[in-house]
Order: sequence, then structure tokens, then C-alpha cells
Amino acid sequence: MDSSVRRTAVLGAVLLALVASLTACVLPAQGQAALRIRVPLVAELGDVPPAIIGSPVPAMDATYEVVDADGAVVLSGTVDDATLDPSAHRDAEEAWPFFYLAPLVELPEGRFRVRFNGVQSAWFEVRSGAWQEVVRTLLPLYRANADGREPATPFHGPSHLNDARSRIVNGPQKGERVDVRGGWMDAGDQLKFTVTTAFATAMLELAGRNEPGLRAALWRRADIGVRYLLRAHPRRGIFVALVGDVEADHSDFRDPASDDESDNPLLARRPSHVLTRRTGGSDVAAMAAAALALAARHRTGDARARLVRAARDWLAEAEALGKVWRNCCYQQDTWQDDAAFAHAALWRVTGRERHAAAAVRLLRAGTDDGDSGWLVSADGYEVAALPAAELCGVLGAKAAPASYRRPACRILRAGGDHWGWEVGHRTAFGRAGPPLWGAARNHEAAAVALVLADRVGPTDYSRPLGRATGWFLGVNPWGVRLQVEGTTGGAAVVDGVTGPYHWTKALGRPLPVGAVPGGPADQATIDGQRSYCCPPIELRAHDTPQQVYHRGDTQDYVMNEIGLAYNAPALLHFALLSPQ
Repeated sequence: MDSSVRRTAVLGAVLLALVASLTACVLPAQGQAALRIRVPLVAELGDVPPAIIGSPVPAMDATYEVVDADGAVVLSGTVDDATLDPSAHRDAEEAWPFFYLAPLVELPEGRFRVRFNGVQSAWFEVRSGAWQEVVRTLLPLYRANADGREPATPFHGPSHLNDARSRIVNGPQKGERVDVRGGWMDAGDQLKFTVTTAFATAMLELAGRNEPGLRAALWRRADIGVRYLLRAHPRRGIFVALVGDVEADHSDFRDPASDDESDNPLLARRPSHVLTRRTGGSDVAAMAAAALALAARHRTGDARARLVRAARDWLAEAEALGKVWRNCCYQQDTWQDDAAFAHAALWRVTGRERHAAAAVRLLRAGTDDGDSGWLVSADGYEVAALPAAELCGVLGAKAAPASYRRPACRILRAGGDHWGWEVGHRTAFGRAGPPLWGAARNHEAAAVALVLADRVGPTDYSRPLGRATGWFLGVNPWGVRLQVEGTTGGAAVVDGVTGPYHWTKALGRPLPVGAVPGGPADQATIDGQRSYCCPPIELRAHDTPQQVYHRGDTQDYVMNEIGLAYNAPALLHFALLSPQ
């Protein structure tokens, strides 16, 4: 990072660090970032992620203390070295040259802060039920982005009711009308994508399976997606992938309830785009099949049968198309992982082993038989961790027969190995993966893979998992919890993004508190998008060219846009962690 944008370390803090450190013999460079302690701003009793200390000088073997709200020392210990060796995979620059880890897992319930070398951390809270509350904070987005007559107050009124007679604009059915009301608007815009709707629905279903305390609320939200997915396949040969016009939708921020009366016909009468041999769309159709099959498992009678039939229809379309969807915004590389997910979910609801066999075959094809561990994830683009976990029996239901369970568990462990390595080698703060566009989504998906791999055994992935959990909750260079700021369900979201790229922010409406933004990205990616509206971004304290974050500018939508695909992996991450 350029020294002109680094926070200058004051001499007093440097001297304190030197005195307290047993190995302190190097003065910080001029302009070096001052010592900072980053903590998880909320944590579950018995599962508290460690703090990370960024220091301008060596401080190995120094002592840290944890004090409670009364100032009493409740925990002390010696820091562990967390400084990473240089490598081609590590962030080329970080705000500090030295890093130390302070374990916090032994803390009781209460409100605390960490002290080290004369510096104090932010206050953080440890309590029973914290992970359940994190899940609860993620739910308002699924109300704010609800469409049609799905419940969306206080964010907006009934919206896009003209979708009841949406005109198909491509393929053999061009000109036909379909009813595609409801579902969710995708992100900061108001388009409806079947693929992100299906992914969010699947993650809500799985979160409900694994978090019984919030099961009813999670499955009610999932029903919004289920109802839309059934409408998106109204009759034979029609599978809707997108509702809306990409260019028209991005013309401005607006109240979604106003679109039906818009002077722009592409907003007032939104078109539907369907899957065809030309467009492809095996990834879209397979994800829809997986979501519907997961929803069918806890239904009975005719409702269950209808969902299974629809899931089979979507999966048959996925296998017939045989290629990914060509589109504006969610371009995938492969579809085998999505199809494996659909087959695994259908095996779960029907018990037919042919689906388990197909899921294993596709898992092997989609992950190079586990050799490409980075493909074993759950971010909506790469979802192989989910079918692997379903067959392995670590996703809240029994395992498949051994011939399917063993290869699935092995592939899932390969994902754990990869993401555990990423947590330990990218940055001292434990970010899982590079800071690409959607870093928060990618990171949370990796955390899901780590939770699931840890359940398999015998390898213990709890250490990288704890680091990854902490990064999301505040153990990152900026000390922010990667959610929209505010309070919901009794859980405070402290120091989150205050300027989300979303129509609610632009119109001064209530914010979808707790929603996950895109998160940090590299400076070049952010500037590439700002070129349409704004001057290049200026790095602030604790930013580096590799990772920039936390500003209240809605134009920085690489960092600040919120949406279904960003929220969904975090839902499952914390539902899986929540004590049963």
C-alpha cells in the first residue's frame, strides 16, 4: 500500500509495543499502520473465533488480556504467531508486517475487549444462541426483495403484478404469455433470475433442516422461491430463466411498486427469457430441480408429488440442454455440480439409488474426482460441496449407501483440504480465497465446505473454520462485520456497510438490515466499474491494492451491492454451526 494512505503510527504506541515485546528490535517504517486488534463482534459461547493482532513491530511471546465490562481481567495468555511467509498465493501487500493470534474460545458469556501492548479492541459479545441470531439477521433481505404479492412490508408494496402476463421474448414460444409473479428480485436491482432464486431457496431449505429453532421462519422464506420456481415452468417446454430487461432495469433506482405504471414499457410489462438449445441453461435448470426436490422432502401427499414432478422436469431439461446458460450476469463454467446437487436431492426425497449413482458420477466429473478441491464449494457458481455432503450424510440427514457415501465423503474432504489451505495462506486474517468480486459470498461458501468437511472426519478443520467464521464477523483488516448496519431480531450488527448498493438505500426506505454485501475486492476491479460514473477509488487506512473495503458510497457496488447469492451461503454457514 502507498505510504501516503497509511495511518501514521504515533510514537507512544510504538514505544509501548517495543517495551511489551520480547523480540522488539525493529522500529516501524514511517507511515506504518498502527497496531490494531480485530475481534469477532459477536460469538457463540464455546465457539469464539480467535482475535488477530496486526502490528508494525515484532511482538512474539507478548501477553494479551481480555477484560469484561467492569474492567476485570477474565482471560490472559501468550499470543501465537500468525505472520505468513511470503508466497505467490498470499496477498502481495498487507497493512501490517506482523500478525499475532489471541485465542478466545474459553470466554464465558458477557461483553469483552482484548488488550495488547497498550491498545484495546472493539467491544464484542459472547452469548448462547449467537449463531442462531446471525441467521436471523440474514432474513430481512428475503422480505425486502420479495416480489409480487409476497409479504414485503415495510420495504415496498405489491410489485410487478403485470408479471402475471409476461411475454416470452425468445425461443419457439416467443410471444406466449406466462405468469411469473412473485419470487425475489435479485440484488440491488429488480431483475428476477431463476438461478439465484433457486440457489437461495435451496440454502434456506438446508438451513431450515439444520437449524430447528428457526426452521419455520426459514422454510416460510423458502416457500417464496418454491412458488416462483413452479410458475417458471408453467407447461411443457417452457422454463423461464430471467424476468425483466437488463438494460432497462439498470437505468435507475426506483420503487418496485411503481414499475407497473412506468412510462417505460420494458419496466411496465417485463419480458420473460426462457431456456433454449441456443441459450443453454443446464446450470439454471438443475439448480431449480435441486431446490424443488429439497422442498418436497418435508411435504406430503399431492404437494410432495407436485414438487417431485417439477424437479424431475427441470432436471430432464438440464440434461437435455447439456451446456451452461449464456447470459449477462451469472455466467458459469460447468453444470455438472448443479446436476449432481439435483440428483442428490432427488435421491434424498425418492430413495432411488439411480439418482445417488448419477450424483457421484457427476461429482467426479465436476471436481476432477476431487483433485480440484477449489470446485468443492457452495457459492452458487460451484456447489459440489452440497451434493457431496448430502450423500456423505453430514447435511442433517442420513448417508447414502457406502458405495456412494465413500466417494462423496472423499471429495468433500478434498474441499476441506483446499479451503483450509486457503484460510492459512491468503492473508493473516483468515479470508478463504482471493478478494474477487463477491468475496463475502465466496468466503462464506468456503466456510460451509469447511463445516461439512469437519463433520466427515478424521481430519480436524475446526481451526481454519474458526478463522473463517471470525473474518466474516469482524476479524478482518477493517474490523467490520460484513452485514448491513443496524439491529434486527435482538442482534446488533455493528460497523457494517452503511451505504449498500440497493434501491432501498437510494430511495431512503428501511434498509434490509443484516444483508451481506459483496465485500472486499481488488482495487483494479473496483476502479474498472467506477469508470462508468466516478474517479478512481482512493485507498484508506487498512486497504491494500489487493483488498479494498468499507465505504458508504453506493457507487462502489462491487463492494456494497447486496443480493440473494451473497446472503445464501452465510445462512447455511451459521445454521450448521448453531448448537442443536
